[in-house]
Amino acid sequence: MKALMAVLILALAVPAAAQEKSKKDDKKQAPAPAASSPDQLMREAEQKAAAGDKDGAAELLRRAVAMPAATGEPSMRLGRLLEGKYEFDAAIDAYKVAGDKLTGAAKGEALGRMAVLQQVRGMPEASATAQAAAAADPQGVWPAIAQARALAREGKGDEAVALAQKVAATGGAAASSALGYAQEAKGDLAASEASYRAALDDPEQKAIASVGLARVLRKTGRAGEAEPILKKAIEDAPGAVEAYKESARVKIALGRASEAVGDAATAAALAEGDAEAQRLVQEVGVAQALAYLATNQPDLAIQDLTKLRDQHDSAEVRVGLARAYIAKRQGDLAATELQKAVELEPNNAAAQYQLGYVQHMLKRDAAAAVGPYDKAVASDPSNLDYRTALAAALVDAKQFDRAATEAGKVTQATPKRADAWIYLGAAQLGAKRYKDAIAALDKGAALAPTNAQAEAYLAWAYFGLKDATNFKLHAGKAKALGHKEPTLLDYLARVEKGEPIK
Repeated sequence: MKALMAVLILALAVPAAAQEKSKKDDKKQAPAPAASSPDQLMREAEQKAAAGDKDGAAELLRRAVAMPAATGEPSMRLGRLLEGKYEFDAAIDAYKVAGDKLTGAAKGEALGRMAVLQQVRGMPEASATAQAAAAADPQGVWPAIAQARALAREGKGDEAVALAQKVAATGGAAASSALGYAQEAKGDLAASEASYRAALDDPEQKAIASVGLARVLRKTGRAGEAEPILKKAIEDAPGAVEAYKESARVKIALGRASEAVGDAATAAALAEGDAEAQRLVQEVGVAQALAYLATNQPDLAIQDLTKLRDQHDSAEVRVGLARAYIAKRQGDLAATELQKAVELEPNNAAAQYQLGYVQHMLKRDAAAAVGPYDKAVASDPSNLDYRTALAAALVDAKQFDRAATEAGKVTQATPKRADAWIYLGAAQLGAKRYKDAIAALDKGAALAPTNAQAEAYLAWAYFGLKDATNFKLHAGKAKALGHKEPTLLDYLARVEKGEPIK
């Protein structure tokens, strides 16, 4: 019986083993499953991205891109995904592949997106890519966005704004960000700030819009607000050259030039072909030397800047050296450096501004200052310091209508700038528009309650209206604040004695 059971067990085991062997053989011989198609991989990638697995989605899209049958669509999708992850270099590569394979509107979008990212990375070929995008799709949204940004970078603010506005309704956050950049180039900083803020909630545009917003905040005297925005932008997008550039400039504006060294060096290293990034390194060196001025040591600044000029003769260094001479009120030496600076770079806004300053404030020739100030504003329309200085020179040169126009642009861009309101009031006063002058000067005096000149201008405006009560009030305030102009004080004494204003 036992022998029989053993035979039965063996008989049953042999077929089972044979079957298992057969299965293994079948497995070895079974053909591999057919590879997924690019379309299937794109659908799977979309599902992974929707579930929050962006890395998994990117891997699937890379597999799709590598397939011989792939069109440019997987590369386009990969570029957008990587752009949303702030992997700008990889996104640029993906858009390039897409642009090579696609045609028409799709090609225009790929190249347009690529141009925007190239600009963010400080790549000089951004403008050429924008032109190629427009050639592929002349009426496309993304080519228009890229072209608007390129025009803004070239300083063609009006053209850039017009182009960006055409696609503002259909281009979403990218168009809003491009419009902000164009408005910034035009000098309309209030509108620019609003446009940048409107783009901040879009994941693809957040880093780009953040840098633009930070730049506007710095230009409107709010560098302290800009710094944390840039810190976050750099954390999110460590390859964004523009963020490092702006971070360096913000730190310079905050009086911390030594801390700007690292940002400038990083920008220059990331964008070797970006001339602006390379110049920024020199700007930081100049700012470090000029820090001596804050401690009343202009001679040390002159020593360092002279050495730097002899090593690297450039407009930036000469402007810095001129500023050190200005601190010592050595106008002729400053003017010599500035003239050489504008010979090196005729469109250097800082050189033209400082040249105007020397004429206006050191040589007391307002009419001679207007020309350089005009050139500074033309080269950098968004710089409110330059425009305010131009307004001041125009007031002193008795060009009151132009002065009112320039000062008005500043007050529109930043309503809390006291000096701009005061110059606007002075211009209206000079033009004998007394009520308009009072309206502007009231705002200036509220923002700068200890400004004797604002009170003096208010007194003269009320004098023009023959309002003795308010004339005495504001002339008295001006006197108490140290105003010494003899004509005003003489009239104040006479009116206080009861003499009517005629």
